[in-house]
Amino acid sequence: MNRLFMLFYCMMSCLIPCLAQDNVPPLTLQQLLKKERPDTADLRMLFNAGISYINRPGIEPGDIDTASLCAAKALKSAVSIGSHMWEGQSYLLFSKILREQNDVVRGKNYALKAETVFKEYKEKEALADTYMELCDYYPPVDIESLNTRLKYYREAAALYGELGLKLKQANTLYRLGDYYSFLPDYNEAKKVLLQSLALFQELHVQELQGIYNLLGAMCNQLGDSDNALKYALLSLKTAQAVGDSTTQLCTIYNRLGMIYIRVEDIPKAMQSFQKAQAIALRLKDTPAMQILARNVGQAYQKMNKPEEALKVLKQEERYYPPKSPENKILMFESILNAYCLLGDFRRGAPYAQQLEDMRRTMYPDDAYLEYVYTALVNYYLGIRQYNTAHQYAQTMLTVASKNGNLAFRARSCSFLYRADSAMANYKEAFEHFRMFKLANDSLFNIAKMQKIGYLQVQFETEQKDQALTLKERNIELLTQEAQAARFTRNVIIGGAGMLTALLLLGYNRYQLKLRSNRQLKQQQDEINRKNQSLEELISSQNKLLGEKEWLVKEIHHRVKNNLQIVMSLLNTQAAFLDDKDALNAIRESRYRMQAISLIHQKLYQSDNMARIDMRTYINELVIFLKDGFSDVNRINFDLQIAPVRLDVSQSVPVGLILNEAITNAIKYAFTGKGTIIVSLQPADTGYLKLVIADNGKGFSEGEIPTQRGSMGMMLMHTLAEQLDGSLQIQSRGGVTITVSFRYEEKETFDKPVEFDEKVATYV
Repeated sequence: MNRLFMLFYCMMSCLIPCLAQDNVPPLTLQQLLKKERPDTADLRMLFNAGISYINRPGIEPGDIDTASLCAAKALKSAVSIGSHMWEGQSYLLFSKILREQNDVVRGKNYALKAETVFKEYKEKEALADTYMELCDYYPPVDIESLNTRLKYYREAAALYGELGLKLKQANTLYRLGDYYSFLPDYNEAKKVLLQSLALFQELHVQELQGIYNLLGAMCNQLGDSDNALKYALLSLKTAQAVGDSTTQLCTIYNRLGMIYIRVEDIPKAMQSFQKAQAIALRLKDTPAMQILARNVGQAYQKMNKPEEALKVLKQEERYYPPKSPENKILMFESILNAYCLLGDFRRGAPYAQQLEDMRRTMYPDDAYLEYVYTALVNYYLGIRQYNTAHQYAQTMLTVASKNGNLAFRARSCSFLYRADSAMANYKEAFEHFRMFKLANDSLFNIAKMQKIGYLQVQFETEQKDQALTLKERNIELLTQEAQAARFTRNVIIGGAGMLTALLLLGYNRYQLKLRSNRQLKQQQDEINRKNQSLEELISSQNKLLGEKEWLVKEIHHRVKNNLQIVMSLLNTQAAFLDDKDALNAIRESRYRMQAISLIHQKLYQSDNMARIDMRTYINELVIFLKDGFSDVNRINFDLQIAPVRLDVSQSVPVGLILNEAITNAIKYAFTGKGTIIVSLQPADTGYLKLVIADNGKGFSEGEIPTQRGSMGMMLMHTLAEQLDGSLQIQSRGGVTITVSFRYEEKETFDKPVEFDEKVATYV
C-alpha cells in the first residue's frame, strides 16, 4: 500500500509541473485526487482540470495521464455520491482522452454512455456537448458517416437554440454549414451559414472572416457570383480589421481568387493567389501550397496558357509532392487537364493511369470523384476512346442526378453530347445537348432566385436590427431615467438635512441679494440696449459694405464692357483700312486693351476685388495672344508663375509689359520653332522679377533698341517706371526682358517655386 502511495505521489510530481498556469493549482489538484468524498464543486474542478489538459496545445503523454487521473477520480466520486450529471461528464471526459489517443472504439463507447445518461436525466446542454463530441467519431469518408455527423450537428444546434445558448448554437451551425458542402448540398449549407451569421452578429462577434469566407465559397459553387464576391471581400476586410495573419487569411485569398476565376477576372485572381502563396510560404503550409499551385494552374488554363500552368504544377509536384489522396487527385487532375489542352496525351497518360488506379479504390459517393471523372473524360475524348469517355460521363450524370449538383450535371451532359457526336449517335447527342441547356439555364435561374431571396432576407434582417436597436435605446433611456430618479432622491435627502442651516444663513443674505439683483438687472438692461444699438450699427455697416462691393464689381464690369466696345470699334475701323501700318497699330491697341480688360474681368468675377491672381491672369493672357496669331503652334510657351496676387495699380502695367514683350517675340523672334519663357518669381525681399525670354534670332550685335526705339519700347520703359522698377533688355541666344519692381508681399515664399517643365536657361 505504501509503495502504491509513493508511486502515485511520484506520478503527480512528474505530471503536474505546469498546472499553476491552469484553473486548478497543483496543490489543490493533489488534494482533490486524495480526497475520499469530493462534493459537486470538487467534481467540477476535476472536470475542468481534465478538459484544460486535453485542450492544451502540443499535448504530451504526461498531460493525457493527468487528465485520465482526473476523469477516473471524478467518475468514481460521482458514482459514490449518486451525481448522474457528473457521471455523464466523466464519461465525456474519458471519450475526449481516448480520442486524443486514437482509441476510437473505446472513446466512442464512453461518448454513447454519456449520451444515455444525459438523455435519461434531461441534461440538455450536456447532451448537446456530447453530440458535438460524437461528431468527431464520424469522419466524412463516406455518405453514411457524413450523414451521421450532420445529424448530430443538427440535434446539438436545436438543443442549444432551445436553451438560448446562442454562441454555442452559432458555432454548431457554422460547422454544420461547412459539412453540408461535403454532400454536396450548397443550398442547405448557405441557409445554415446565414443563420449562424445572424447569431454571431446579434452577439456582436467581431471575427466573422471565417463564416464570410465559407459563405462566399458556397455562393461560388451555386453560381451566385455577385454574393460570392461580396462575402469574399467582406471576409478579407474583416480579417484585415482584426489583424488575422493565420492560415485562414491564406484560405480567404485562395477562395477570393477562385471567385475571380469564375467571373473571368483572371488578373485579380492571380493577385489573390500570389498573396495566398506568400502567406502559405511564410507559414510553411505545404497542403496550402499544393492547393494554390493547382488553382494558379487553373488560372493559366483559363488564360489559355497551358505551358505556364504545367510549369507551376510540375514545380509544385517536384518540391511539394502531395501526400493525401485528396491532394493527389487535385494535382493529377490539373496536370492531366493541362496536357489535354496542349494535346500532349502521351505525357498525360501516366497521370490518367494514376487517376484510374485511385478511382477503383474510391467510394461511389466520394465527392472527389467529380474531379477524377472530369479529367479522365477530357483525356479519353482527346485520345478518341469515346466509349470509355461516354461510360464515365454517364456515371457522372448519375451521381449529379443523385446529389442534385446542377453544375456537375451540366458538365456531364456536355461530355455526353461530345462523345455521342464523335460516335455519330446524333439522336442521343441532341438529347444530351438539350439536357445540358436545361441544366445550364436552371443554374442561371437558381442564382437569380437566390439573389432575390437574399435581398428579402437582408431586408428582414435590417428590420429586425432596427427593432433591436430601438429596443436597446429604450432600455438605455429607462436606465438613465432610473439613475436620474435615484440621484434626485439622494439630492433631496441630502438637501433636506442642510436646508435648515441654509435657510438661517440665506435669510440674512436675502435682502443684500435682492438689492444686488436689482443693480445687476439695471446694468444688464443697459448692456442689452447697447448690444442692440451695436447690432443695428453692424447690420447697417454690413449692408453698406455689400452695396460698396456690388458697386465696385459693377464699375469693373462696366470698364471691361467699355474696353470691349472700344475693341469692337477698333475692329470695325480696321475693316475699312488698307494701310498695313494702321492695321498693325489697331491690332496692337486691341491687344493692349484686352490685357487691361482681362484684369477688370478678373476683378468683378473674383471674391477679392482688390488683387489679381497673376498665375491665372497670365495664363489666360497668353492663350488670348496665341489665338490672335496664325502659325503660333510652332512656338512653345513655358510659364513659371509663382502664386502671386497684385493690386490693380501693378497688375495693369505688368499685363501691358507682358502684352508688348510676348507680341514682339511672336512677331519677330522666330523663323521656325521656338520657346517663349514667361517667369514671375520673388527676387530679393520686397521685390518681384518678371522675365520674358525667347530663344529666337535676337537683335543684331549692338542694336538693342532704346527707350525711344518704338512705341512698344517706350511703353515698356514708361510702365516699368510706373511700377517703380527697372527694365533690362539682353540679346544672347535670343532676347531676355527683365523687369524688377517692388511688391508688397501678401504671401510668404520660403523657397523658389519649382515647375515640372524644364527648358533651356536664357541669360
